[in-house]
Amino acid sequence: MRSIKYFLFLVFLALNLNACGSRSLYNAAYRGDNHKVLTLLAQGEYISEKAHNGWTPLMIAAAEGHTETVKILLKKGSQVSETNDFGRTPLMYAANYGYTDIVQMLISAGANVNAKDINEFPSLLAASKRGHIGIVKALLNAGANINIRDQFKRTALIIGASEDRMEIIKLLIEEGADPSAQDEDGENALIVAISKGHHNVALTIIAAGADVNAATNYSTTALIFASGYGYTKIVEALISKGANFDHINIHGVWFICS
Repeated sequence: MRSIKYFLFLVFLALNLNACGSRSLYNAAYRGDNHKVLTLLAQGEYISEKAHNGWTPLMIAAAEGHTETVKILLKKGSQVSETNDFGRTPLMYAANYGYTDIVQMLISAGANVNAKDINEFPSLLAASKRGHIGIVKALLNAGANINIRDQFKRTALIIGASEDRMEIIKLLIEEGADPSAQDEDGENALIVAISKGHHNVALTIIAAGADVNAATNYSTTALIFASGYGYTKIVEALISKGANFDHINIHGVWFICS
C-alpha cells in the first residue's frame, strides 16, 4: 500500500514539474529576465506557451512593463494580437498600465488598436480611464476609432468625463470625438460630468457643442441635473447654448431656478 502511495506521489510530482517547466518562459518574462528568456527560446521553448487563464509570455511582459523583454519576444515572433481567457491582448494591458513605449512597439508590430475584450472594453477606453494621454494619442494616430464603445455603450469621452480627465477630454474633442454620444442609460459626457461634479469638464463639453437638450432614459437633461445640484455657472452656460428650461422628466422634475 505504501509503495502505491509513493508511486502516485512520484507521478503527481512529475506532472507538476512538467507544468512548471511549461511555464518557465512565462515566468522569465514575468520577471523581465531577458537572459533566461533568450536561453529558453534557444532551447526551443514554445514562445506562445499559455499559462493560467491563457496568459502568454508577451502578455505578462507587457503588463509588467518589461520593455526589453517585449522587444525580444516580438523579434522572436511572438503573436502580438493573441488573447487570453478574458479576451485581452498585450496592447490592452500596456495601454491600461501606461507603458507608452510598449504600446508603440506593439502597434508597430501590428496590434489591433480596436480590439475589445470579453466586456467589449478596448485599449482607447482603458487609456482614457487611466489618464494616459500619450497612449491615447498613440492609439488615435494608429487609427483607433475615437467613438468606439464598450458593452455599456460608453465612449472614451464619456469615460474621460467620468474620471475628470480634462487633458484627455480636450484631446478627444480636438480629434473629433462626438460630444453628444450617449451610453445605454442615455447619459452623454456632459451629463456624466455634471453628475460627478466635474465642472470644468462640463463647461468644456458645452463649449464643444454637445447637445444641451439631450435627455437620459428617464428624460432628465443636463439642465435639470445642473440646476438640481445648484451649479450656477453650468446652468448659465447651458441656457446660453439654448437649453430648454421647460423640459420635464418622467418624475415630474424640471429646471429648478435658484
